[in-house]
Amino acid sequence: MAAVELDGIVRRFGDTTAVAEVSLATERNDFLVLLGPSGCGKTTLLRMIAGLLEPTEGRILVDGRDVTALPPRERDLAMVFQNYALYPHLSVERNLGFGLSVRRTGKEELRRRVDDVADLLDLGPLLRRRPKELSGGQRQRVALGRAMVREPEAFLMDEPLSNLDAKLRASTRTRLISLHRRLDTTFVYVTHDQIDAMTMATKVAVLDQGRIEQFGTPVDIYDRPATAFVAGFMGAPPMNLLPAELGTGPDSRLVLRAAGLELSLPHRGDPGVPDVLLGIRPEHLVPAADGELRGRVDIVENLGSEEVAEVLVGDARVSVRGPRPLELTPGAAATFTVRAEHIHLFGRQSGRRLTWEPAPAPALVS
Repeated sequence: MAAVELDGIVRRFGDTTAVAEVSLATERNDFLVLLGPSGCGKTTLLRMIAGLLEPTEGRILVDGRDVTALPPRERDLAMVFQNYALYPHLSVERNLGFGLSVRRTGKEELRRRVDDVADLLDLGPLLRRRPKELSGGQRQRVALGRAMVREPEAFLMDEPLSNLDAKLRASTRTRLISLHRRLDTTFVYVTHDQIDAMTMATKVAVLDQGRIEQFGTPVDIYDRPATAFVAGFMGAPPMNLLPAELGTGPDSRLVLRAAGLELSLPHRGDPGVPDVLLGIRPEHLVPAADGELRGRVDIVENLGSEEVAEVLVGDARVSVRGPRPLELTPGAAATFTVRAEHIHLFGRQSGRRLTWEPAPAPALVS
């Protein structure tokens, strides 16, 4: 199936730039998730891929074919909307086949495709019902099925699970993963939910203010966030970010100092950037009697198999997550340890990730 490529896409609304110089490319059969907070430009970007909005600048290619100037019906892309956009006066069966009937598909072929999709999505018993007689999850499956019967080059989905409750959302997410594998088709999926991105995507583009902050696999984005924004957006709770100073000790080893923390890093050299943001994921802070991070426990939340604690460290609040029980008491002093490989550093001004070489004389670069 088709690969989707965006080349320097810009979209302006008057003096407002909603999408700024976005370039990315999927491989065939990727599950690409456009992820970011409300207003970051992800839906605008999806609508431009679909042909519902025209880019101010740039090109859109589908399987190497420039479709920038083509109307939606000529792009061979199927879109699933957030509100499902079903025809309320038509049965499920007629909703599924509507797009094919408009294209004057033969009756036998239309019937075959509708039956195949109904079987795949377990819609057989619902074919005679109308949308008002369906649950939210059933409507979502009908909307997906209506796109599937067209057998498009790629599927475009605009937050299709946002109207579902938590349990139904989880089961539908699993169904989408299975469908993607069975259909062997490219999906481009918009969401603000990082769980959707982590569980379903083969590639994730994290957007903020119309720009791509990071593009890569879910594992890369979670384990090595490129910016402080990505670090603070991914994770539940998100990564702790603390202002810190990076300097050198008597043995030229790098030393990291923050409120309630002094940590020697296994690297030597000129830090280059003294003012940094220290990033530590909540699951990487482990209670320890001789830990490097010192604070006072404020709140402990029971999540069943896990607990999340909020710890006051100087003027900052730090989240700690681990298997229950963490054995932390609200109001009590506590110390935590973190392994050096779980330390993330970002330039305090640039917000960009700092990296260093594992050479005998490392140097940080912004």
